[in-house]
Amino acid sequence: MMLKNRIGEQATDFSYTLASGKTGTLHQVKSDYSLLLFYNPDCHACEETIAGIKASPILSQLIQSKTLTILSFYPDADIAIWKKHLIDIPKDWINGYDKELAVQNKRLYDLKAIPSLYLLDKNKNVLLKDTELTLIEEYLKTKNK
Repeated sequence: MMLKNRIGEQATDFSYTLASGKTGTLHQVKSDYSLLLFYNPDCHACEETIAGIKASPILSQLIQSKTLTILSFYPDADIAIWKKHLIDIPKDWINGYDKELAVQNKRLYDLKAIPSLYLLDKNKNVLLKDTELTLIEEYLKTKNK
């Protein structure tokens, strides 16, 4: 699992389903940077991470300028919990769930802990893997001066 989605390699593609039923894939996301957030709505650490992303001036600026896209992704099976918390995710983020449970069942990503953050470039190459929000902010500040 540690060999999957390593820094410098292209992130594994997967499908997500939106609340509307529309589907997409990670690799269809068009943006200079993508922040991939694997989360669970009932997770306290996830709530803190989401709040931190919302409060981040650099991330907010990059989202507004369409330089950064956030894909929040719920990889588990209890869709009722995910739907109950849709309001917690900003409308300008992509907020999807794993209808096929492929990420877990096919072990596409090493999700030892939730939340898990990956920063990707425009080609979906991994820049930062399973990292902290502060490191993502620092990276994006230095690259977007």
